[in-house]
Amino acid sequence: MNNWKAWKQEKSYQKLFWAGTASGIGNRFAQVATLTLLYQLTGSGSAIGLYFAIRLIPFLVMAPLGGMLADRFSKKKLLITMDVIRAPFALAPIFVHDSEQLWIIFMSVFCLALGEALYAPIRMASIPAMVKQDRLLYVNAIEQIMVGVVLVFGSSSGGIISYLFGLHIPFLLDGISFLIAALLLSKISIPVTTKAKVNVKQPKTSTHKKSAHKLIIGSFALIVILFVEWTMPLANGIDNVLMSVYALEVFQTGDLGVGFIYAFLGIGFVLSSFLSNLLKQKLVTLTVVFIAFEGIGHLLLSIAPSFIVALLTVLFITFVGGISNICLTTITMKIIPKSMHGTFFGLTTMIANTTLGISMGIVGILLEVFEPRSLSFLVGITYMILTILYALLFLQVDLLHEKRKLRRSL
Repeated sequence: MNNWKAWKQEKSYQKLFWAGTASGIGNRFAQVATLTLLYQLTGSGSAIGLYFAIRLIPFLVMAPLGGMLADRFSKKKLLITMDVIRAPFALAPIFVHDSEQLWIIFMSVFCLALGEALYAPIRMASIPAMVKQDRLLYVNAIEQIMVGVVLVFGSSSGGIISYLFGLHIPFLLDGISFLIAALLLSKISIPVTTKAKVNVKQPKTSTHKKSAHKLIIGSFALIVILFVEWTMPLANGIDNVLMSVYALEVFQTGDLGVGFIYAFLGIGFVLSSFLSNLLKQKLVTLTVVFIAFEGIGHLLLSIAPSFIVALLTVLFITFVGGISNICLTTITMKIIPKSMHGTFFGLTTMIANTTLGISMGIVGILLEVFEPRSLSFLVGITYMILTILYALLFLQVDLLHEKRKLRRSL
């Protein structure tokens, strides 16, 4: 088995992949255009800060709700509904012409983020529902290809399209991308789990909440996974900002350098997917080892003598980070009962996005205290400390026992 064989056998996942790619690239187009438009209208970085803050808020409440909906109702219908509803909000910034209409942009950003917060855990829960368990590892590897393609093509093309054709075109393409995604999703087949088959007229809500609570609190393995999902974005958020700072300040390569940085970030994720054939066993060990490699990458980045070396180091960081993502996601999908995937992924989506947003928000303060290279070195040390902590925690986990216990509890 390899990525290509898994791809050919999972026909429904192919459509889910292309739907995610279409809407993901559209989102990148719109993000580039939105940030440019905000700066043109206000000339202030505070508006951009408000943009990221508004995007963060919906994940606090709506991500867990999206996960709970995924466990109760048709995932296919939910995904299609989210895409169709988001389309008109993606088009809204086209009608903004002056600073008095900024509210339209922020309304659009909030509604799109709200839809994304609901959509993300539903999509994550759909993968193990439609994909055979022995193909999950390969499909999660293919997911890294999607992340890389969206990052490379979406970010770079968004800037080019905005420059050549004006800011209204990326917003138009974003709206169209949601409709294309909805059309693709209409052709997929997602088996309905037992929880979703219950009569919705029966008062199941309290029972479900109690089950979710017991599932998490009663499983040391899930607590460890949640801890990883909480702590890793603390370092990743600093990563996201530091990459641009290296291009703009450390090596002074300007916007072109930022484009190259993001291109190599995406390429690293794509390359990580091709190692899936070697990730058949000891996924926990591999998760910890490649997180350690990610830390080593940041230590090397802090002493990179040239921009070319920095680019190769960035590629290495996302390459090993992609592998750890593949392993951890596969572990999570295999250990958690399918009927609870939505609830758990809703929780992890909320935790990861909230922590990532907070982390990105404090980077500006840290850069006032530390030089970029020094901060990168501290990030690397943080990764190494987390690696040791993760290793100690996972040593206490018997995944096979936890998996059986979770199924008995349901």
